[in-house]
Amino acid sequence: MATPVEMINQAVSPFAGLFNRARLGFPRYFFQGNEPISGDLMGTAVFRELRKRGARGIAVATHHREVFQHNPDVDKIIHHPRPGLNRWLRCGLPLRQLDQTAYDPARDADEPPNEHVLIQMCRRAGVTGKVELRPYLFLTREEFEAGRLGRDQVVMQSSDLASPNPMRNREWYPHRFQEVCAVLRSDVTVIQVGAASDPKLEGATDMRGRTTLRQTAAILAQSLAFVGLAGYLMQVARAVDCRAVIVYGGREKPSQTGYVANKNLYTQVRCAPCWLRNPCEFDRKCMEMVTVDQVVAATADQISRYGTLLEVQTAEI
Repeated sequence: MATPVEMINQAVSPFAGLFNRARLGFPRYFFQGNEPISGDLMGTAVFRELRKRGARGIAVATHHREVFQHNPDVDKIIHHPRPGLNRWLRCGLPLRQLDQTAYDPARDADEPPNEHVLIQMCRRAGVTGKVELRPYLFLTREEFEAGRLGRDQVVMQSSDLASPNPMRNREWYPHRFQEVCAVLRSDVTVIQVGAASDPKLEGATDMRGRTTLRQTAAILAQSLAFVGLAGYLMQVARAVDCRAVIVYGGREKPSQTGYVANKNLYTQVRCAPCWLRNPCEFDRKCMEMVTVDQVVAATADQISRYGTLLEVQTAEI
C-alpha cells in the first residue's frame, strides 16, 4: 500500500508536469546532464547535431550551468542547487539520458564502448546521418581576451586525481610532466591549470585552483597547445579549438574517447584497452612506456600547427 507521501506525489505529478512543460515552452527535448562535468561538455556535440537538423525546444538540466552559457544550441538551462526541487522542476518533461558507459563497481571498470562515445550519445538522442565528433564551449569576447596570460603560452596539467571520478590508470607521472615543463619553458610560457592539490610544476605560471571552468577554457583558447591527460581538461581544450597532446597510456583507446586533432599517445600493450579505473596487475606498463621525449616531440608538432583549422572526425549513424 502506498504511503501518504507517495500518494501525494502521484496526485501532484501530472500538474507539476504540465506546469514544467508550460514553463519551459513545451520543449521537444529534455536532457538530464551527465556527471562528471566532462559528460555535459560531450553532450554539447549532441545538441549541435540536433540543432543542425532544425531541432528546437532543447532543454538540459545540469549541475554545471557554466558549460552551456552562450550556447546557441540550447534553449533552456535548468539548474537548482536543491536536489528536492530539481526533481519537481524536471517532472513531466520528455527526458532523454545521454549516459556514456556503464560502470562495474566490483571490477572498478567501465564497460568498453564499441564505438566512439559521442556516436553512442548521438544515437541515444535519436540523431541519424553524418555527425561531427567534437564538443563546444562558447566564450564571450571579454572572457576570451582575459585568457592571455603570457606570450606563446602552453597549458599543462600534472594530475587528474582531484576529479570527482579519479582514475589512477589515466595518470602519467608528475615528475615526467615536470621534465616536459622544463624543456618547454625555454621557448614558451607554461601555464599550469587544474586542482590546487595537483603536484606543482616548477617554472610554470601557477593557476592551480585559481580558475573557474570558463576562465580555464579562455586560457586554453588563447594557447598554442595543451599537454595533459584524457579527461575533463581534454574536453575543454577541444571545445575551444585548442590543439592538445594527450597521454593516453592503454586504459582506453583514443578512437573510443579522443579527438583526431590531438596527438594521442596510446600504448598497445597486450592488456590494452582494459577500461579499469584503478587496479592494474602490470604496474601500469602502458603509462611507463610513454616517454618525456615523445611528449615533447608531440607538443612541438602541435605548436607548429597553431593557427590552422583543427581536424574534425565525422561518422555516419
